[in-house]
Amino acid sequence: MKRSAESAAEEKRTTRPRSPSPTFVLVLLLFAVVGTAACRRRARELAPAAPPAAAQARSGQPAPAPEPLPFGSAVVPSPAAFADGGAPTGYEHATVWDFVPTGDGAAVLLLDASRTTVLPIYVGGTEALTIRLNLDGKHYERPLTHDLLALMVKELGGRPIKAQIDDVRDDTYYGSVFVRQGDRVVQLDARPSDAIAIALGSGAPLYVSRSVLLASGVPLEDLEREQKGHGVENRKTPISL
Repeated sequence: MKRSAESAAEEKRTTRPRSPSPTFVLVLLLFAVVGTAACRRRARELAPAAPPAAAQARSGQPAPAPEPLPFGSAVVPSPAAFADGGAPTGYEHATVWDFVPTGDGAAVLLLDASRTTVLPIYVGGTEALTIRLNLDGKHYERPLTHDLLALMVKELGGRPIKAQIDDVRDDTYYGSVFVRQGDRVVQLDARPSDAIAIALGSGAPLYVSRSVLLASGVPLEDLEREQKGHGVENRKTPISL
């Protein structure tokens, strides 16, 4: 009887559930909040369409960002194409508010210029490694893929001048990287994960389309409130790009 009691007590101790880690809780919060935003966006998409001019006048929302240029297009922006202290028209300067590992990748949380909206960008393992190293100011002894790309651009006489997140369609983000080579600026189609990695590695600014922030952004106060409710510490100082 004594051995049976001890065995029962040991089994009770070993089967007691453990409290989830703060990182795991934050990842669950991100999926919940982003899922809610996606449902709201889907509801807006299914609503009856109104004439573009009338809808914009009622909502007071900014006009959608212009369509990205074809892959490899060469453009020379004029001063009139920029606003908001250097941000292109229809875009906002973004900073990295937090970086949350998710097991097979990470969620990069971008914060808009007004510090009111967070845009979660989920990246794969390779991009997550590069972004994490850049955030920590570290480098591998041998060049990683994005390091090699940066060296190639430099050796060919170019340098990244900005990266953008331009659009979101069917839950897929679209981005671009601008490279200056001599007197021309080349706009290259890019995944947002690569655009963020290149911006961090080169020191180029990162801009996000306001239409993307409106469609997929999460209010910062909502995310912070959920974090406090689950005892997750949040980042106070964004990482500038």
